[in-house]
Amino acid sequence: MLNKSDWKEMKQHAFDAYARDGSMSVSELENIVDIALADGEFDEKEKDVLVNVISNLTGAEMTDAMWLKVDELIHKFDLNDDSDAFIEHLDEEHEF
Repeated sequence: MLNKSDWKEMKQHAFDAYARDGSMSVSELENIVDIALADGEFDEKEKDVLVNVISNLTGAEMTDAMWLKVDELIHKFDLNDDSDAFIEHLDEEHEF
């Protein structure tokens, strides 16, 4: 039996998070991942949504906790091939 992808629900949750206060928190990002994992699979469409959500994070959203979460997700879901562009973008905005 083929499980349905939850990518649309993930996108809606991200949209709702930004609609509430204009930003994404670590817990909201974790909730998006939880939606994807609810059926026990993490498919390519769900991966694309996660990459898109992460790539749209702003420098202001990239707290230390968010950096740790993003790094964890990149490694956990093997997003390295998909992440080069947005990681460079985030590094440009992060002040060390």
